Amino acid sequence: MASGSSFAPPKLADFILTERLGSGSYATVYKAYRKRNSREVVAVKVVAKKSLNKASTENLLTEIEILKSVRHPHIVQLKDFQWDAENIYLILEWCSGGDLSRFIRSRRILPERVARRFLQQIACALQFLHERNISHLDLKPQNILLCGSVLKLADFGFAQYMSPWDEHSVLRGSPLYMAPEMVCRRQYDSRDLWSVGVILYGEFHWEQLMT
Repeated sequence: MASGSSFAPPKLADFILTERLGSGSYATVYKAYRKRNSREVVAVKVVAKKSLNKASTENLLTEIEILKSVRHPHIVQLKDFQWDAENIYLILEWCSGGDLSRFIRSRRILPERVARRFLQQIACALQFLHERNISHLDLKPQNILLCGSVLKLADFGFAQYMSPWDEHSVLRGSPLYMAPEMVCRRQYDSRDLWSVGVILYGEFHWEQLMT
């Protein structure tokens, strides 16, 4: 997501939207504060209804359904979702450490012990999802957030329910992190393992991965 601050955020009854963190093809993410008492900090994903087509609407509904159903220390929590005439709002757990790509870029190469700990956390989240027949399908450092030293999978916009026996051929995710069979539009399974391997490689060789 590319950051920016040139657009006024929408207004919500219970939250004050402040900093614009980034935007994608049909959504913009803001840092926000709960208005009452706790002043809780959250992230608000704002989806413009006019930008949605049939496929992106189905993806959004699946994302909400999945995030409502899962609770795990390494998956970003959906706290609430709301809507008005123009937008749909996903109220998400705030992760103050930014995303994993920024963390890696700032250090260029991660120590092996840190990379190992991060890999264990990603694997733990994926095992939890796969036990529930959920595949993320867009694993990349930009979709993994940090809360202190804890990683959390985020952005389930391409996620799908897939049993271990299902095979698909739809193109989903980010090309750099896609398995070869997905890029070639051949059938692929539910495991997300190729993406994990590319992420691990990037933890040690970020500059080579980006060239």
